[in-house]
Amino acid sequence: MKKDIEKIIKDWFIDLNPKILPVSVYVIRRSLLAAVAELKPKLNGKVLDLACGIMPYKEYLMSDRIEDYIGIDLEPSEYHHDVKPDFYWNGVDIPLEDSSIDFVLATEFLEHYFDTASILKEIKRILKPGGVFFYTVPGIWPLHEASYDYHRFTPFALEEHFKQAEYASSIIKPLGGFHYHFALSLTLWIEFRFSKKYRNIVKPFLKAFINSLIKKDNKSLPFKNGQMYSGLYGFATK
Repeated sequence: MKKDIEKIIKDWFIDLNPKILPVSVYVIRRSLLAAVAELKPKLNGKVLDLACGIMPYKEYLMSDRIEDYIGIDLEPSEYHHDVKPDFYWNGVDIPLEDSSIDFVLATEFLEHYFDTASILKEIKRILKPGGVFFYTVPGIWPLHEASYDYHRFTPFALEEHFKQAEYASSIIKPLGGFHYHFALSLTLWIEFRFSKKYRNIVKPFLKAFINSLIKKDNKSLPFKNGQMYSGLYGFATK
């Protein structure tokens, strides 16, 4: 892996360099890293990073408990100039054998897959009995990778999808609660609706306010009427 890619991963995904990142990216990536950190001590055996891109969390997650870390993505794209997946797939059939993987992780992927039922069944096919699927999905984020941005899930929709795909169990959690939702909304509003000059003026004050909101955030469960969340993550067991 080239040093420039290593630096991108470090600054944009792991260390979250506030001098480089737009505040909205810092906010969303902070919640994603917290979710991935919860996954880290659970990982063991053979791990599949589905729709892996540059595999930004691979080095962070690696340990002597992991037997193999496999990246799978679509045919070559802009992500693969310096980091190539182990396998390419056609977007339908994962090129791995039945019951061959202990963990599948897919961060910010399910919103881009139109047929949720189909992909959840395909993921379950390659999982070993008792294997785990870890995922994150956005709750609030602008349209991206158009025109392949299909879903914003509720926790109840995800729960029903896992039931219909006949997973043994699923745990669904908020990436962030009401305060986090507001923090992310505010940063996106400023970054997408105001000039660069104005953004540079308010950025130091915005960061301080955003950090105070994040500190006050309460990711309460169970999900109920009136609740707001910035995104969702969870674990589904075969």
